[in-house]
Amino acid sequence: MNLLMFLLFALLLTVPCCCEGASSNALDEGIKIDQEKANTFIRRQKRAYPYSERYYEMFKSPMEMRQEQCEHYAPCNYYSEIVGFPTAYRRYFGSI
Repeated sequence: MNLLMFLLFALLLTVPCCCEGASSNALDEGIKIDQEKANTFIRRQKRAYPYSERYYEMFKSPMEMRQEQCEHYAPCNYYSEIVGFPTAYRRYFGSI
């Protein structure tokens, strides 16, 4: 009877140690994902330089200036909603 109690007690002490190691390995394997999958939903912001941001705020691209010109002219703006900006701009202002 003493031997049986001793074996049960030893078994109770070893079970948590065995289970703890197995569960931590399973958790470690479940957390790891490869870099391509991680990059599909996490994008790092690019480093911004203060002078480049000011430059782009001061000077607009030629395409953006053309779009604003078309937006301010009502017939071009209306026609661009129907056929698209490049076609509307060509019709009212010439080539792009």
